[in-house]
Formats: sequence, structure tokens, C-alpha cells
Amino acid sequence: MVRCALFTSATLAALSAALPLIGGFPAQAADPGSNGPYLRAFGGYSLLEQPSFQGDNITNGSTGNGTGRGSLSTSGGFWGGAAGGYHWGVFRLEGMGSYESHSLGAFDSPQFSYVDTGGRRHTDLNAHPSLSGDLRIFTGFLNAVLDVKFGSAFEPFIGGGVGFAHVTMSDVTGSSNGNAFKLTDSSDTVLAFQALAGFAYRFTPTFAAELGYRFVTLNDPSFKDNLGGSFDLGIEGHQAWLGLRVDF
Repeated sequence: MVRCALFTSATLAALSAALPLIGGFPAQAADPGSNGPYLRAFGGYSLLEQPSFQGDNITNGSTGNGTGRGSLSTSGGFWGGAAGGYHWGVFRLEGMGSYESHSLGAFDSPQFSYVDTGGRRHTDLNAHPSLSGDLRIFTGFLNAVLDVKFGSAFEPFIGGGVGFAHVTMSDVTGSSNGNAFKLTDSSDTVLAFQALAGFAYRFTPTFAAELGYRFVTLNDPSFKDNLGGSFDLGIEGHQAWLGLRVDF
């Protein structure tokens, strides 16, 4: 939660810092009653909250299997995508797709069972295995967005969406207590939800720049492990973006 608050504060600070930078451009307020299609493209930075690890072989040793728990560290990284839709005055409905990739670091678990690359089974207590590989996330959403238009070039917006996330952990390997292992090579598609907030700066009735923030949460994708069991990842993320919107 502390990381979340810090990231949100940083995003707000970035929004404030951007105001004087873009204020010198000529701008034109949009007609709040206009209707029509639009497209937008965006890119920025993504940060995942430390995903929770729960699985058949990632467990709490004091209570046995079925009460799996652990936490996974990941890197931040670039994310981007595009969206298109239709606006009716201040209301927009759009389809949105995005992609991001995060490098895997390590995870912590009170008890971790695995088979090493030599075929030997191990159970490590208070395990801190290091991992090598990527966590890749492709999302598709249907969003509803409300623009706040009051005759200014600045147009704040808020919105939300529901959709899906296709999450891949491809050829993820690791090491625990000097023993090399392969954790997983699988993917899953799950339900996803997101909230959006930010503002646009309209240069002309056709073109606008965007600066925004997204919070996304996934419905715990599941992956197969190398013992024939499975584990779930609890994934929530924060993304900041810069983008360009074109209204037709």
C-alpha cells in the first residue's frame, strides 16, 4: 500500500509538472456537444504491486498444502497500446488493447517443493528462489469514459472498463539453494478490471495529447508447475501514460 501511495503521488506530481510545459502551445476547446469516432495511442511506465504466490507446492509448512502463500518480485517496464471508439458529447465508449512485459526476480515462500533439472525432488523451508524469465500481459477492455469539458483546452477524464487479460510465463527457470529448476511454461486468460483518470490537452478540435493513470486488477491467473500442480498469481498494477488522441 505504501508503494501504491508513492506511485500515485508521483503520478500526480508528473501531471502538475506537465502543465507549464504544454501551456505554451496554442489550444482550442472542443465542442462539448460534438459526436464522432476517435482513435488514440499511448505508451508509458508500468509497475506491478508485488504479486501474491499461491499454489499446491508453494505452501505454509505449518498448516500443509492447500494454504499456499508467497510473494513474487518483478521489474517495472514499458507498456503501451491503442484504443478506438465513439464519443457522444462528453461520454465515450471504446475498445482498448495493451501489452506489457516484466522481468521476474525472486519469490519468498515458507515452503517450496520442486524437481530440479536432474530429476531430484526438494522441499525448501523459508525458501527465497531466484527466477529468470518474463511475465507478459496482454489485455483487452471495453471502457466507458467521461470527459469534463468546460470551454478550456484542458479536459480531465475519468473512466473504467471490464475485459480480459492473457498472462504468459514462458520458460521460467530458477535456482533454490543451488538447485536449478524449471518453474513453469504456461499461460492463462482471466477476467480483468481497470480504472482510468487523467486529462487531455486539446491543440485543435481534432488532436489532443493525453496524460493519464490506470489501475488494473486481474482475476488470479493460474499456471502449471513442474510437479504437476498449479499456482495462482494475484496481480494488480499501476500504469502512467502519455498519448495522442485523434477525433474524426
